[in-house]
Amino acid sequence: MKKILVLTDSLGLPRAKPERIDDEQCWTYRLADQYAGSHRFRMVSVPGMDTNQLLSMVDDYYQVIEADVVIVQVGIVDCYPRAIKKNELSLLLRMPGVVSRLVHRWVKRNYARLIVRRGIRYVQPSQFKVNLLRLCERFPQSTLLIVPIAPPSIAYIKKNPCIEAAVEQYNALLAEHFPKGFLAECYSARGQDIFLSDNHHLNATGHKQVFEAVSAALARG
Repeated sequence: MKKILVLTDSLGLPRAKPERIDDEQCWTYRLADQYAGSHRFRMVSVPGMDTNQLLSMVDDYYQVIEADVVIVQVGIVDCYPRAIKKNELSLLLRMPGVVSRLVHRWVKRNYARLIVRRGIRYVQPSQFKVNLLRLCERFPQSTLLIVPIAPPSIAYIKKNPCIEAAVEQYNALLAEHFPKGFLAECYSARGQDIFLSDNHHLNATGHKQVFEAVSAALARG
């Protein structure tokens, strides 16, 4: 019986809001149910996880799992263009409430301009590449299947004018480092109908597309 390790951020989880996605819709749970008779599953899903955090957890814990297949869905947290840095956000949260609210309003008013001007990513492309190489090294005997970062919706692009280019850039790095395992045809078209109202988490259609792409890859062996 083959062993499958699934590593995802919150996109691999059921959720209650902004709209409901239950376990029967969630692609990771559907996959485990579909292959319960022939595969054993080890599933790890961590909200807000980028590849720095993923590698830290793999180094400390999950590399000891001798998986035949490792399925990975991360990247949006790495590539998402941001207006402020992590340390700036931490400082903002420690400020007095009045000051914090004033700064927050200013950032919100100037969000698109700040994103373009500052070029902030939680994981820069150079480090993202290093992390992908390290991920390969940690599972030398495993087949790695990579779920692409979903193409952003028009609403997401309007909110964040750099998101489309960022997703394309980081997906290109994923495809480069995992040419056999990158599931390029996972999403049928630009992500108009695959997201919840937050334009970030997958709706039932999005989960269905990921489930079908991963399931087909497993069926091919």
